[in-house]
Amino acid sequence: MELAFTFRNIESTDAIRSWAQKRFQKVEKLLEEGSNVHLTLSVDKHRHRADVTFHAYGEVLHASDETDDMYQTLDSVMSKMEHAARTRKEKAQRHHG
Repeated sequence: MELAFTFRNIESTDAIRSWAQKRFQKVEKLLEEGSNVHLTLSVDKHRHRADVTFHAYGEVLHASDETDDMYQTLDSVMSKMEHAARTRKEKAQRHHG
């Protein structure tokens, strides 16, 4: 599974990409192979925003956050995505035994 990036009003740097990929590794364990994950990073004045969308098998998980620091925003949005993925996986396990 690969993480696709979109940058708006911010330069694409290796540091941001590696930080996001490092944080995404925890979430990746909870998601199925063959799914699409898209991360959109944007900056408006002092607001740093991150949106993560996960598409797989007709399901969509979405998480977003906005703070004053891009790295803090990435940490927060990946934590939200991890929580959503964990909840989805636990729900599927309860329904399918």
